[in-house]
Amino acid sequence: MYRLLIYLTLLLPATTFAQRVANFSYKNFNAKDFEAYGFWVNANQVGDINYSYKTPEGDIKSMKLQYEGVDMMNGEKAFKVLFPNNLRLYVIPKKNNTLKIASLDGKYSKTFRWLYEGPVEGRGTFCEACAENAAEATKLLTTYYLK
Repeated sequence: MYRLLIYLTLLLPATTFAQRVANFSYKNFNAKDFEAYGFWVNANQVGDINYSYKTPEGDIKSMKLQYEGVDMMNGEKAFKVLFPNNLRLYVIPKKNNTLKIASLDGKYSKTFRWLYEGPVEGRGTFCEACAENAAEATKLLTTYYLK
C-alpha cells in the first residue's frame, strides 16, 4: 500500500502537467497578418516552441524555434527565442496575461493575446493539452520559461 502511495506521489506531478501548451496570437486567424506562438511544457520542462504565420497568399507556414534562456529587456524579465534565420526575439509575459514579443533593435514589437483552441458553438475538437484560459497560459510561461 505504501509503495503505491509513494509511486502515485512521485508520478502525479509529472502527469498533472505532462504536456501543456500555451498558445498566443497576434490578431485573429482571419487577419492577413495573423501570427501565433505555441509554447509547450513537457514533463515540467520547456518543450517545443512553434511559430506560425499567414503568408500574403493566405497559407499558414510553421516552424520550430529554439529556446535560449532567460534575459532582461528594458528592465523586464524575458526569455529569448531563436528563429532558424538567427532572428532572436524576446518574450515578455505581462501582468494582463498578454505577451510582448520584441527584437532588441525595435524592428519587431507586437502584443500577443491568449489563443483559444477548441470547439466554437459546438463545432471543433477539444484541445486537451491547451491552457484553458489566458491566466493559465501566462502562468505556464512564467513558471517554466522564466526559471
